[in-house]
Amino acid sequence: MASPVTHPLPSHVPAQLVRDIDIANEAEVLADPYAAFDRLRDEGDLLWSPRLGGHWIVLGAGLVREVFQTPQVFSNYPTGVPPLNEFWPRKLIPQELDGAEHTRYRRLLSPFFSPSAIRPMAESVTRRARELIAAVADRDEIEFIDAVAAALPSTVFLDLFGLPLAQADVFTEWTQQLLHSGDAAVAAQAGQRVVSYLLTLIDERRHSPQEDLISALTLAEVDGEPLSTEELLDIAFLLFIAGLDTVAAQMGVVVHHLARDASLQQQLRADPVLIPSTLEELLRLYPIVPPARTLTCDYTLGGVAMRKGDTVLVVTSSASRDPEVYDNPRQLQVGRSGAWTTAFGMGPHRCLGSHLARQELNIFLGEWCRRVADYELAADGPISEHRGSVHGISSLPLRWASV
Repeated sequence: MASPVTHPLPSHVPAQLVRDIDIANEAEVLADPYAAFDRLRDEGDLLWSPRLGGHWIVLGAGLVREVFQTPQVFSNYPTGVPPLNEFWPRKLIPQELDGAEHTRYRRLLSPFFSPSAIRPMAESVTRRARELIAAVADRDEIEFIDAVAAALPSTVFLDLFGLPLAQADVFTEWTQQLLHSGDAAVAAQAGQRVVSYLLTLIDERRHSPQEDLISALTLAEVDGEPLSTEELLDIAFLLFIAGLDTVAAQMGVVVHHLARDASLQQQLRADPVLIPSTLEELLRLYPIVPPARTLTCDYTLGGVAMRKGDTVLVVTSSASRDPEVYDNPRQLQVGRSGAWTTAFGMGPHRCLGSHLARQELNIFLGEWCRRVADYELAADGPISEHRGSVHGISSLPLRWASV
């Protein structure tokens, strides 16, 4: 991947660390981001790309852990490489906040996403998963992303916000248009629809609270002050895009792997008790979010001097597939001991919805293995075609192997 530097580098960047790679648009990354970042890590634990404004690429497990666990140096704002700060006029709460400010909002939201709080949602997720899977189980061939992966997470969002299931298809459509249409005008229009809907919902819940998250937040206080409309919108919008898009993306890469491993499918159908540990191994292999950080001060990482304002891409997949941590790290091993995953990040910014995501994924995988017979890829295709800050599969055609 190395190539000559074609324009001046920042003076503090060693030339030997430069790799001319565009992580948002390059065909090799879009075709298989996991393999592409594995190859990069084989070249070094810390590299620099001159593309997308110039940024560090942190690949080694030890360095990734250090970045996550040093939030006073590595700020969460802005999200993404390239940055998404033009996508939203303010900071998304709590994702893009740091320090004490982040802690205040995190403390407010955490109780709503604790294991005990999300457990009651399991019933509706199970019911919805069974409906979606039953609708496709008897077909010869399906497109998994549209039929199942994009549809199921909306159930959780609807539960959280106390909305009717009839809104599920609308939310799924808005999410796809907003994040994956590839058309700026379509995305902007979808974003405005989401914002308008959420503002109306916030106003309704203020005047007539119900038993849902938005109602609870309209009654909550931070530092003795009620949340403003802008703060409520920043929270709600983040939950919308994160809750609907990231779980769908994770389902896609999990099923993509299973579709190429008939023996693992059979093993999980025969012994469902293996599903949770297998899911953890799949999360280790295929984290979907490589988050971005921005340096708040000069810092030396892995012996390399970084400067205040530098952008850092934290490649979670290369960290949890690092041969310094695991034997045969690119192979799935059911029951692998000592596994740790970067799928939900680490440190104080660890994914707020990790318990909820795991519950959704475990429910889905259990119902999928119970209901669906042997299946395989219906066509060769790339792992990822999503541009932006989430690795995702745009289309995943499956066919039943017996057909």
